[in-house]
Amino acid sequence: MILSRAKRWALAYHDRTSRGPQGQRVTESIVRHIDHAESLLDVGCGDGVNLTRVSAAVGAKRREGVDVLVRPTATIPVTPYDGRHLPFPDRSFEAVTMIDVLHHCEDPMQVLREIIRVASRVVAIKDHFKFGPVSNGLLYWMDLAGNAKDGIPSPGTYFSPRRWIEMIHEAGGVVTALDWPLKTHDLPWRLVGWPELQFTAKIEPR
Repeated sequence: MILSRAKRWALAYHDRTSRGPQGQRVTESIVRHIDHAESLLDVGCGDGVNLTRVSAAVGAKRREGVDVLVRPTATIPVTPYDGRHLPFPDRSFEAVTMIDVLHHCEDPMQVLREIIRVASRVVAIKDHFKFGPVSNGLLYWMDLAGNAKDGIPSPGTYFSPRRWIEMIHEAGGVVTALDWPLKTHDLPWRLVGWPELQFTAKIEPR
């Protein structure tokens, strides 16, 4: 009973002091990359909070979210998909977002190809850079803690900046803007959530 209460308190404290400020800063960065869009797709939309914030800020009249796990707490309608093939034609959305999702994917390259395929103008991504075994380990343990509440798998798949650029090019896109290092956490979480490990990128289809 005591351990259960302690776990609930720890998760609630993390949500209040880490997820809240992080979500606000990330969505502000994503909005700067998009500027304005008539239609918006969020891949791996989770509970829909990020999609709601971003779509309101960019003036999207049409917004949709997809996820492999449709949460009962979702604040928007969510279309389930298989994590590999988006159920939309080419260039279906002016803007596509994907926030802290790619490092959870079984086939990251396939997911990158798909989000670039369905975007007519811009893809805005938030994810992590790794710089070696120490940063890889930090990111892995941060993921385990951050996703424990929702039971989301954390395979620990992270990429260096060079590999990110290569993958995006192979997937048919080009990075035209980068927000890095990105401060997402306040103290004490910033001691492990280093700004140098966080980034957002603006990708334009080639």
